[in-house]
Amino acid sequence: MKSKSYLPLLLASLCLPMVSCDDKDNDKDPERNQLVLTPSAQEVTLTETDDPTPVLTFSWNTATDLGSEYSFTYLFQVDIADNNFASATEVEIVEPNGSYGFSAGELYNLIVEKWGRTAGQPARIEARVAARVDGPYFKYPEIATAITTVTTFVPVSRPLYITGSATPGGTDLNAATGITELSNGRLYSWRGKLVPGTFKFITEPGQEFPSYNMGDDSKTLVRRNDASQPDKQFEAYEEGTYSIYLSLTDMTISYAKVMFEHLYLVGNGTMAGWELDKLIEMNPDPSNPNIFTYNGPLMEGEIKIISEREWNVPTVKPLKADADINSDTEVQITPGQDPDYKWKVTAEQAGTYKITLDLEKLTINFEKQ
Repeated sequence: MKSKSYLPLLLASLCLPMVSCDDKDNDKDPERNQLVLTPSAQEVTLTETDDPTPVLTFSWNTATDLGSEYSFTYLFQVDIADNNFASATEVEIVEPNGSYGFSAGELYNLIVEKWGRTAGQPARIEARVAARVDGPYFKYPEIATAITTVTTFVPVSRPLYITGSATPGGTDLNAATGITELSNGRLYSWRGKLVPGTFKFITEPGQEFPSYNMGDDSKTLVRRNDASQPDKQFEAYEEGTYSIYLSLTDMTISYAKVMFEHLYLVGNGTMAGWELDKLIEMNPDPSNPNIFTYNGPLMEGEIKIISEREWNVPTVKPLKADADINSDTEVQITPGQDPDYKWKVTAEQAGTYKITLDLEKLTINFEKQ
């Protein structure tokens, strides 16, 4: 699928500046129905594949000629059928006598991931192309639509393994380490020890191809099918525990050295009070192990964040004593509890909150729900 155009274009007709909406005009032209949108098939059954070749294409011709004073801008989008394009894809600027194609993976992502239809079941999708009219008088756009039934595939399990000089198995492909498959063939995660070096992902121990390597940058993946493609790998710069999250849906990856395995809220401003056996554990973000969140009540009292069920351990705290949860959003990390700074929740501030702590940016946000 072509890259998205995020211009705020409207398919609905509008009276624009410099265009007359004088009713002398105007839409009293001969019937305008020349524009036709044609799908490459009325029914398509998808097969799971990484092949980017379109399996469904919509083609169109040109709009009814209105004379030399008028020109057209062609716009295209697609949605689940009978939805009035309420959840449609972004509007695309396209060419006359053009076409727009979707691969099997793109159709799956739209139908299942975006529109929430059940994988393996038929779904009707509706496309439309509009020829927006530019000229001395306002004219309604000429619009054509087409509906096609698409039956998506049910993703099968596709194991992935991490390998490379930074990994526990080193560069021995037979010693590659399996990673966790969160969603069949689509989402994966791994947490483990890395040393300075490089890593990539393979689909079968002992087999070099196919592999998933670094794309244009350290946040993107590319599928490597043979030795003619560069063996560009991701890099770990420091020894430590790392968290990796990757998506073959959009070919992205995030990974970071884990700063803390656990973080806990403590204080009489929480349900835990000051009792170590009742500490409230914060939740790490699946895609970034150094962002932690908490959703729940805060009461009048004090709060700080500790890394173990002990007192004199690395502690996350504000930059001053009696910090305000609304304005004191910068944090520091100290090796112990001194200085014993805390956030203070007033009676007026008490309530249900979402707390987001970003250890990389050293910020915290208290959002009242």
